[in-house]
Amino acid sequence: MEKVKKQYGLWMGIAMVIGIVIGSGVFLKAGGVLALSGGDLKISLLAWLVGGLIMVCSGFCFAVFAGKITKFNGVVDYIEVATNDKVGYALAWLMATFYYPIIASIVALFGGSYFFKLIGVNVGLTDLPNFLFAFGVLVLMVLLNYYSPLLSSKFQISATVIKLIPIGVIAIAGLFASLIVGDGAGILPAFSQTAEGYEANFGEAVKKTAFAYEGWVCATSINAELKDSKKNLPRALVFGTIAILVFYLIYYISLSAFLGNEGTILQDANAPIAVFESIMGKVGGAFFTFFIMISCFGTVNGVAISCCRGMYTLSCRGQGIMPEKFSKLGKNQSVSLYSCLYGFACMTLMLGVWYLAMHGVWLFKYLGSMDEIICAIIYGVYIALYIHIMRHFKEMGFFSRFVMPVVAIVGSLFFVICGTGLYQLLVDGNWDSLKAFGVFMVLFFLLMFPCVFFYRKRSEQTVEAVEEETAE
Repeated sequence: MEKVKKQYGLWMGIAMVIGIVIGSGVFLKAGGVLALSGGDLKISLLAWLVGGLIMVCSGFCFAVFAGKITKFNGVVDYIEVATNDKVGYALAWLMATFYYPIIASIVALFGGSYFFKLIGVNVGLTDLPNFLFAFGVLVLMVLLNYYSPLLSSKFQISATVIKLIPIGVIAIAGLFASLIVGDGAGILPAFSQTAEGYEANFGEAVKKTAFAYEGWVCATSINAELKDSKKNLPRALVFGTIAILVFYLIYYISLSAFLGNEGTILQDANAPIAVFESIMGKVGGAFFTFFIMISCFGTVNGVAISCCRGMYTLSCRGQGIMPEKFSKLGKNQSVSLYSCLYGFACMTLMLGVWYLAMHGVWLFKYLGSMDEIICAIIYGVYIALYIHIMRHFKEMGFFSRFVMPVVAIVGSLFFVICGTGLYQLLVDGNWDSLKAFGVFMVLFFLLMFPCVFFYRKRSEQTVEAVEEETAE
């Protein structure tokens, strides 16, 4: 087994957390969540707050584990400790085959749609040229991560800074909305007025926030490459998740303050661009489109970093497909070529699934929310980690040992219930989300089934190597 070198610092960890989470979801989900909240900003913010608190509490619990364990791939290592070798193996396969590829491919599509909008070409999200462009983006990110991991990290940090600019501008615009737009605009009217004609569905609203808040766990995939990871990774997880929650709440309040609740819903994904165009004209709209594009590509890069290391995680345990080959690192001693190729193949596959889903082909038409469903499944797995903290981390205080894990468990269960469609069925009698979950599970089992043939008990040599790595 070849060990990766320590090449990333604290800022890279924070950039992974903030830079991956703040991608496309923050800009695309505002109108949808507000509409599903019955056009009421207060209910919409509650949905965002629930999703954010789940993320913060989960990030805190992961930080507890990060301060104790440093092996190959944080989330897999933690779940393996909390459960057993087989569950850790299954999660590693799931992350490499489903989770990372689904997020990377859909965000690459969003980034491509903004690219074409920026250059004035009429190519929509679901058009074939956009899928070809997204494929090119995935190729570029994989090559960047394999041949120049440090350049990839610099791009990640830069993209994180760039994507905070439009959020800051809109936050300021919201404070002075009444002066810029005129009477009827502002924070107080946004809270007091409700957009009419929209039916509230709180479960679906929270479900949509799941994707917008997801991605922070990708930061744990580089814990073996993070300098002083037992200190820097917990800091990145805690500071990063809290910062994201604050950014989101301020951003959504300001958006409604400027456009009004009705305007935010009608503009939907175009809402932030409409704010910039109101302030700076068409030039402002172009600037914001550029910021969103970079934001999306920054997220794709961050997820690609994790995706390229997915099968390497298994090979280091002596498991998975040809572990002797997948554990062999490239010349830069940071990334496995075979692991990169596997990650790229899975991202390409999911890009194809998105194409079929967005064009309503056969049963694939039910997979339009698979990004939200996979997030719900992942949060269900995390519950084992939170229970382990309460049972075994006896040296911790009451708040850290019980309060935060309990909140994380309750929130994760709520995510799971919403993601599977059970909440929507029980509360509204709506079967659509449950149907989507059922179709997704068929795809899930088809792609997870091969992992059964590549599981093998860890050798004593690998166990010793893991223990040495953890001790370091």
